[in-house]
Amino acid sequence: MLFSSALTLPAFLTLANAAVLGKRALSGQATFYGGNVAGGACSYSTYTLPSNIFGTALSDSNWDTSANCGACVSVTGPAGNSITAMIVDECPGCGTNHLDLFPTAFSTLATPSTGVIDVAWSYVDCPITSPLQVHNKEGVSKYWFSMQVVNANKAVSKLEVSTDGGSTWQATTRMDYNFFENSSGFGTDSVDVKVTSSAGDVVIVNNVAITAGSVVTADSNFGSSASTAASSSAVVAAVVASSSSVASSTTSVALVATSVVASSSVASSTSSIALVSTSAVATPSSVSPSTTSIALVSTPAAAVEATSATSAPAAIIPTASPSTTLSFSSRPIPSFATEPTFADQDVCEW
Repeated sequence: MLFSSALTLPAFLTLANAAVLGKRALSGQATFYGGNVAGGACSYSTYTLPSNIFGTALSDSNWDTSANCGACVSVTGPAGNSITAMIVDECPGCGTNHLDLFPTAFSTLATPSTGVIDVAWSYVDCPITSPLQVHNKEGVSKYWFSMQVVNANKAVSKLEVSTDGGSTWQATTRMDYNFFENSSGFGTDSVDVKVTSSAGDVVIVNNVAITAGSVVTADSNFGSSASTAASSSAVVAAVVASSSSVASSTTSVALVATSVVASSSVASSTSSIALVSTSAVATPSSVSPSTTSIALVSTPAAAVEATSATSAPAAIIPTASPSTTLSFSSRPIPSFATEPTFADQDVCEW
C-alpha cells in the first residue's frame, strides 16, 4: 500500500516535546527528617545550601553511585504547590522515587503531622548563578587524587584531569561518597580540571593545586557564556547549504527540536536545520545521489540560511514509489512544511 500524508512540522514538534516531558516526570512519596548537608552521603562538608534551595535525601533505589548528588529537583505536593530542592543525602531503604525532605521543604508542601505525602517531581537546573567549585579531599597528594564538585547548577557526570596543559585528559572514578578519585594520583602538585555536566556542558578550572581540604572557585558555572558546551559540536557532522539544489537519497528524518520559525532564507530560531551527508554534497548546478539524514537539531542561537539571495525558501518534499526509495526535490513555497504525496488510491493519514 502507498501512503499520502500532510503532517506539518509543528505537529511533529508537539509530539517530540510531549515525549521528553513525559520521560522526565516521576512520581513517588515524600517524608522528612532532620536534614544533613555536611554529614550527608554526598559529603558536602564545605558547602552551604543557597537560601532559595531546600535540601533532600534521595532513595538508594535512585542513588546511582552518587551520580545524583548536587542535582536539583522540582517537587509538587498534594496541594499543587512546588519547591526546588538539592539532593545532598541518601535515604537507605526508601522506595523507588522516594524523597526524604528537609523539614522546611516538607512543611512548605504539607502539614508536618501528615508524615507521608504523594509527590510528583522532576530533575531541573539549580537556580544558581555563582561559579561552581572544586574541593580537594583531606589527605590528597601527587600520589592520591580525590576531588568533588560543589555549587554546580546541573548534575555532574564526570571529572577529568590534565597534566599537560589540556592537550590530553585522564579519567577519574566517581565513588559512592561523591568524590572523583585516582588511587595513584597524577604525579604533580597542580592539575587542570575539566568538569562535565549531565547535559554535556563543560567548565575547565586551570592550575588547581593538589592541597588537602582546599576549595577552588571556577570562573563560571554550566551553561554560562564562559563555559564550553561540549555536546553541541558533536551533534551534527556537516551542514550542507546550496543556492539551488538539494542532495537526493534514501533518507531518514529525525526531529529533535522544539521550534522552527520560517524566515526569508530557510529557518531562524533556537533550532538549526542540518543536512548530514555520508557521501556526496549537492552543488548549485547539480543533484548528487547520496545517503543522507535530515535532522532538526536544537542548538541555541544557531540558524542556517540559504546562500541564494534571489530565490524563495526551499521546501524539501519527499515523493515515493512502491520500492520505498525516497527522492527529494526543491521548489519555492511560502511556508516550511513536509508534504509527502503518493499515486495510490489507498490513503493512510498520519
